[in-house]
Order: sequence, then structure tokens, then C-alpha cells
Amino acid sequence: MKILKVISTMSFCISLLIFNTNSNCQDMKKLAKKAYQDLLKELDKNKDGKISKSEFMKAWKDKNVGEKNFSQFNHNKDGFITEEEYVNTTLKFQRKKN
Repeated sequence: MKILKVISTMSFCISLLIFNTNSNCQDMKKLAKKAYQDLLKELDKNKDGKISKSEFMKAWKDKNVGEKNFSQFNHNKDGFITEEEYVNTTLKFQRKKN
């Protein structure tokens, strides 16, 4: 059940960012930061403030999809998704949509 909640949270927040064309960049950034904080609550088991690849992968039944999604967020390839990476990626998705 927790896995569905994580995936639903990610999908919902990214959808808001992608399809909400009326909001300004600061609003989008706040939404993305909130989404990241929600993901941290569910995934960050060691409470280090970032999501490791192993923490992230536990949320995915389909490991190929998990790998693809993780690589989209982990820009510097250090094995962690930070708030900055998450926010930048979701904002990039939103800009591509518009």
C-alpha cells in the first residue's frame, strides 16, 4: 500500500506541475518542493534528507520503470535524488509541456 501512495504522490504532483499552466515559476517550485518533502516522508528510511537509489527502487514493482525514473531525477549520477534535482526535473517537465 505504501508503494502505491508514493507512486500516486509522484504522479499527482508531476501532473500538477505539467498541466498547471496558469501558475508562475515560484508556485511550481513550491509544489515541487512539497512533493519532494512528501516523498521523503515515505521513502527516506535513514532520514538523511535525500532519496537513495535503493530507497527509491523499493517503491517500484517494475524495476525497469524505477531505473528509468531514478535516472531522470539523479542528474549528477551520485546515487541520490536531492530536493534540488527533484525540483529542477519537475520544472523541466513543466517547461517541456508548455
